[in-house]
Amino acid sequence: MVALCAVAVAVGVAGLLQFLAPSLAYQIKDRVTEAATGRRGRSYRIALGSAVGSSFRIGSELNRHVAARAGYQFELVRTVAPGNVAALLDASQHIDLAVVSSVDDDAVRASGVYGIAALEPQYFFVIVPNGSPVREVRDLAGLVNPGVRDPGHPATLGERVLAYYGLLTPSSTLPALVTIVRPQRGNLDDFRAGRMVAVTRTQYLRSPLIDELLDTGGYRLVPVRDHEALARSIPGARADVIPAGLYGPGRRIPAAPVPTIGVTQLLVARADVPGRVVRDVLDSLYDPKFVRDGGYAFTEATGRDVGGLPLHPAAAIFYSRNDLVTSDRLGRVSFVGSVLVALWSLAQFTLRWRRAEAARGLRQRVDAELASLAQLRTQIECAQDADTKRALLREADDRLFHAERQVAAGAWDRDVALAVRSLHAVCCRAARDDTAAPAVVPPPPMPPPPCGAAPDDARP
Repeated sequence: MVALCAVAVAVGVAGLLQFLAPSLAYQIKDRVTEAATGRRGRSYRIALGSAVGSSFRIGSELNRHVAARAGYQFELVRTVAPGNVAALLDASQHIDLAVVSSVDDDAVRASGVYGIAALEPQYFFVIVPNGSPVREVRDLAGLVNPGVRDPGHPATLGERVLAYYGLLTPSSTLPALVTIVRPQRGNLDDFRAGRMVAVTRTQYLRSPLIDELLDTGGYRLVPVRDHEALARSIPGARADVIPAGLYGPGRRIPAAPVPTIGVTQLLVARADVPGRVVRDVLDSLYDPKFVRDGGYAFTEATGRDVGGLPLHPAAAIFYSRNDLVTSDRLGRVSFVGSVLVALWSLAQFTLRWRRAEAARGLRQRVDAELASLAQLRTQIECAQDADTKRALLREADDRLFHAERQVAAGAWDRDVALAVRSLHAVCCRAARDDTAAPAVVPPPPMPPPPCGAAPDDARP
């Protein structure tokens, strides 16, 4: 019975926590699950794309800070960036976290991918040699390298931009203007060998891939003049501008701001990643030292916007820890408070009702005892022989004995005992008066007067 009550109380508390404090309920459940499944202490893998990409740079910096803060490190996995979602969902690859792009449709459509943070903004670069006749993206023709991807994986952002302008679709009379090629060696080597006439990349502003080309001074950026319309056609993209003077000898490239589109790196995770790990990641990402060392511009305010993905429960708790109390939370507290007051009132009503019922039952039993003693008194007064009276008096004694025991046990009040004792005394007095009353003896007859004496009335 005790065990059953304990289980009922535990279930009730768990239900109340789930309703009133879902964050606390999740943290308790997460810790218990992690301990029960033996996941604590295991290593976690994070897919970061190319080793020379911006995602891998962030992963390396994150690893260093998590190791200093929590004492463990992630296993950094090199992948083809557009395929990170597939790697995350493939259980055989054992990928726990990944960095994806905000324009990756697979991430939004997939079930089981949860956002942790929006990271560094990235920009779409189109680079051509200085002698190229290309003045904007729609002028591209020939061999174009839009980035690497494996067969069957989603198209890169460069391929989607080329498709938007119809450069990959042949007409009825002409072949496609652009032929896609993949990198064979480095970008510089491929340009010099004539394996491509243009290259597109999606990188953050200070990327080694971009610096490698533009620092030579022999290449320039191509603007995307329809960047606002293009951004509207690609979910997760935004219209943006590459500032002037970031690259090249003397920082002269580009000579003027270049319109383009921008995307955001998203750090995502599987649902079964423990909340403890997610919290360690977020604590490290938003550490001022991390932002300063990496030169990043993201904050908690921007990091919580994960491009339409559902937040991981631990991430949702992290971002809402400083939020003002919402009307929903106040409503839940008010509801639980009202329920508690109602339960307290019901308990008080039930207790008072039971006490009233107990008092009424006691009065009925006392009234029956007193009525019995009153009846015994009448029977004693009407009894004709002493044996009957003694038997009735013994019954009155038994009733007084029962009343005294009830008072000693706390079942009856002492005033009840006094009333029973008073009636018992009346019964005893009635029995004593009847048994000890003197017999009525007729007076003896008067003796006759002596002979010859005169009557009294005749005497002088």
